[in-house]
Amino acid sequence: NNNKIDILEGLILHQEVISPQFEQQLITYIQNQCHKGRSGQLKKPTYLRSSGSRSQGNQRESLQYGGFFDFNKARPGKRGLVPDFPPILNQLVNELVDKGYIDDNIRPDSCIINQYGVGDCIPPHVDHESYSRPIVTLSLLGEEDMLVGTKFDTIKSCTWKPIIGTSIPLPRRSLLLLGGNSGNVAKHCVSSCKGDRISITLRKQPPPDWRPSVSDLNRS
Repeated sequence: NNNKIDILEGLILHQEVISPQFEQQLITYIQNQCHKGRSGQLKKPTYLRSSGSRSQGNQRESLQYGGFFDFNKARPGKRGLVPDFPPILNQLVNELVDKGYIDDNIRPDSCIINQYGVGDCIPPHVDHESYSRPIVTLSLLGEEDMLVGTKFDTIKSCTWKPIIGTSIPLPRRSLLLLGGNSGNVAKHCVSSCKGDRISITLRKQPPPDWRPSVSDLNRS
């Protein structure tokens, strides 16, 4: 019974985890990489942009480093398809570990960066169970709410409201950790954005010999 489960157990939000100067360096790097992706200098799957009828107007741009996540199958994909962490991401991870926000035992080695414009979104989902918890997300550029819950009402395309759950404001330079029930039971999403936003999601990927389970293959 979801009504008896504390779905926010394991959720931690830290504020002002990096300096405004470092935030601007990250924004500049990410925007430059997205520009390269739009101009064809950066290829799939390192750079991806939502398009076609399934996107429903959502033009969110994504960058992947360290480990490839297959959005179509909603699970880790083949290794070696995306570049290693660039120096600026290694700097970010080192800083978060050194400050104690992330345990060095689960040091992230894969990253998905999402750049949102006005109206962009990411649907309700639970990160694949093969990734170590907590799932760590740094917010840059703009503030939006993360919706966390087990049941959502679809208001319109790209817009949801939690029926069982809540909204968590994510200020710029804040770090959200989803562990425990918040990372394993509850889904999370970002509804239609009011302004520009960038998120950097850091995860420790499964070992190189990991293979999809039977249930994974049946969902494909």
